[in-house]
Amino acid sequence: MKKVLILGSTGSIGQNVLNVIKANKDKFKVVGLTSKSNIKLFKKQIEEFDVPYGCIASDETKDINIKSKKILFSENGLLEIIELTKPDILVNSLVGIKGLKPLLYAIDKNISVIALANKESIVVAGKLIQERLKNKNIRLMPIDSEHSAIYQCLKNENIKNIEKITITASGGPLFKSKIKNKTVEKIVAHPVWKMGKKISVDSATMVNKGFEYIEAHYLFNVPYEKIDILIHPQAIIHSFIKLIDGSVLACMFYPDMRIPISYALGCGKERILNLAKKIDLLTLNKTKFYKPDYKKFPLLKLLLDCAKENKNSYLVAFNAANEVLVEKFVNKEINFYTIHKVIKKIIHSHKPKQINSVEEIFEVDNKIRKKVQEELMAD
Repeated sequence: MKKVLILGSTGSIGQNVLNVIKANKDKFKVVGLTSKSNIKLFKKQIEEFDVPYGCIASDETKDINIKSKKILFSENGLLEIIELTKPDILVNSLVGIKGLKPLLYAIDKNISVIALANKESIVVAGKLIQERLKNKNIRLMPIDSEHSAIYQCLKNENIKNIEKITITASGGPLFKSKIKNKTVEKIVAHPVWKMGKKISVDSATMVNKGFEYIEAHYLFNVPYEKIDILIHPQAIIHSFIKLIDGSVLACMFYPDMRIPISYALGCGKERILNLAKKIDLLTLNKTKFYKPDYKKFPLLKLLLDCAKENKNSYLVAFNAANEVLVEKFVNKEINFYTIHKVIKKIIHSHKPKQINSVEEIFEVDNKIRKKVQEELMAD
């Protein structure tokens, strides 16, 4: 049995991981779970799966007590639980830049399989992560449906034969719908996927697709000019790989995160049960594709432009501003348009530089977060 540690077990991805593990009890043993704030669900998960170690990644909650279980606290606990559990598979489904330090720590500790759903880490530190992975026998398995699809299509292909990688996007709630009052409730009501609030907002701005564009660049070591984005509202075909001989490979499945999760848990070697609905190929009769409308989704264009710059502090700045603003929107402190307005202002005033260390990443991140607060107060 493979020992599994899940960082962010109470989120949408974490719950789906446990759902897949529940259908494969003979293959996996959950040795650790972490959560930030959903204590009730966290306790239920710990007890249901008889998990020996847990972590509440917050300094505010220290009164939880689960009999005969070791419970850690604070963000440092995210590192300690990796050391204590020594998992065969680490699932990193933390939200935001907070997933970076645990990811790098797991790489340094030579965790053999890292199933990654924390795309922000790749966005802000892609090159650094690539360098840490060099000469290590670590399998980095993407959990995003698009990157799982790319991984599966490329499994038996030489990377030199790629002419183009096309990542699909559903377009989110704003693609066809003319929502005048862009309230939190309407924005997070994704038309296809069941996701957490942060990623749902990122899907509405299409920032999430920009993050996936950057992630594909680093995960598969493919230049940006060979990566494309298409809107595909039905979200059935998750990626295309166009090869130099004219062949096109595609990976398709109904929009259910249990499918890429099960592939990641199988480490790309074994197909395992996931209870997901099997695809009916007649569904393909209804599929449509569109080019992205950068006027409707200006943040996507801005993010892609930042990615193509040689100075990677642009991406750290963009991510930091986006994290602060999305959280404030979800908490109903700002309106939807403010996300675009402030990010644009932050990026246009940012003096970019090349970042070569984790310390520099968090230095820029902290600086931008403060600047966003100043911009909001000045409004």
